[in-house]
Amino acid sequence: MKNLLIIITVIVSQIANSQINEGYDSFIESDIDIAIFYYNNGIDKIETEDYKGALQDFDMAIILNPNDADAYHNRAFIKDHLEDFIGAIEDYTRSIMLDPNNYVSYNNRAMLKSYFDANKGALQDINRAIILNPNDAFYYNNRGVVNEELGNLDEAFKDYNKAIIIKPNEPYIYKNRGLVKANLEDYKGAIEDYNKAINLNPNYAEAYYNRGNANNNLKNNNASIKDYKKEINIEPKYTK
Repeated sequence: MKNLLIIITVIVSQIANSQINEGYDSFIESDIDIAIFYYNNGIDKIETEDYKGALQDFDMAIILNPNDADAYHNRAFIKDHLEDFIGAIEDYTRSIMLDPNNYVSYNNRAMLKSYFDANKGALQDINRAIILNPNDAFYYNNRGVVNEELGNLDEAFKDYNKAIIIKPNEPYIYKNRGLVKANLEDYKGAIEDYNKAINLNPNYAEAYYNRGNANNNLKNNNASIKDYKKEINIEPKYTK
């Protein structure tokens, strides 16, 4: 099972200029104000998972205010959910052009590039995200995934270590590091990480599956069967 990449949206409402002005006589609805109206409607629809409706709102917001980096970022997030991955990459690129310090857009574009196996470009993006925001465990986790895809297992291991230092109670990071250890044939170390993931989330089906694989490699047949049964109890879809 492939390691987990994290995609993030910007859920931030905007305030129209006309709301800031005092007095009824000063109320003037500019294109920017109307764009903000559509932007905020789009945010509401993202929160209710009405992605098609949200896309229409952000289309209008961008037509009225084509220089809003957050609008492109959020539209990219929506396109990703609607499986328009190329369109999402294009919007993240536009968001970055308008705001070169938008580390979230770098992270999300990296995720999509990795999806298309463009991992060298993904690595460049996630490196930039980490330079701009060096204290986010999600970004180190994501770089670990990309490094693993590139075969840079030692670098992936370092990234997961860093992510765990920042956020020591995220089970999926231990699971991801466990997979690296398993790929390095450190099956006992992998089991230690899967144990930690399971302690943090006793219903983590993937961790049981991966621990089952590690136990199988160590010829711990009874433990392996027990893990596979537990995984199937939690996620019956894994039954073959």
